[in-house]
Amino acid sequence: MKTNASTIGLFKVFLFCVLLSNFNAFAQKTFVWIVMPGETVGKQDYLNSAGQARAEELAKILKREKIQAIYTIDSKAAQQTANPLAQKAKVSPQVYADSIAALADKIKKNFHGNKVLVIAKAANIIPLLKSLGVKAPFSAVQNDDNDLLFALTLNTNSDKAELFINHYGKAQHSTEIPQQFILENFYPSFVPPMNNH
Repeated sequence: MKTNASTIGLFKVFLFCVLLSNFNAFAQKTFVWIVMPGETVGKQDYLNSAGQARAEELAKILKREKIQAIYTIDSKAAQQTANPLAQKAKVSPQVYADSIAALADKIKKNFHGNKVLVIAKAANIIPLLKSLGVKAPFSAVQNDDNDLLFALTLNTNSDKAELFINHYGKAQHSTEIPQQFILENFYPSFVPPMNNH
């Protein structure tokens, strides 16, 4: 009788572990952050001091995340925006030359349960959001919306996706965020941080 009780107990523990691992697989989410390059010197393709400060702020905000991939447009300013985080995360930024749809498909297929940063030009952000499966929060991102940080969670086992937006670093935008997309006390992975200021 004791042997049977022990066997049943072990079986229950095993069954619990199997169910838990299956639940974790089903609950797995992919996190994607999208920003524009920081501010540049006039129309030149490199960051000014404000853009450099914004790049450092981005690295600070995402430092606790384990970013597995960084994609940037083919631009020196975009690569300079990525560099502080890339160095901290020990990730080499990759220039994406694919279409927006192809980039979205690559993220969805290759980064299940992982975390990705995309640095995109203003005109590409809304098409990328739509390709990743979220409703566009507004019709267009403006060229001076440098402080917008788009944060998406993609459910890897469905087409459902959520979008939150917040400002980061020094204010620099003309587009206002619709209320339903604002996440108060924004922090990557959508957990408010402890106040450590």
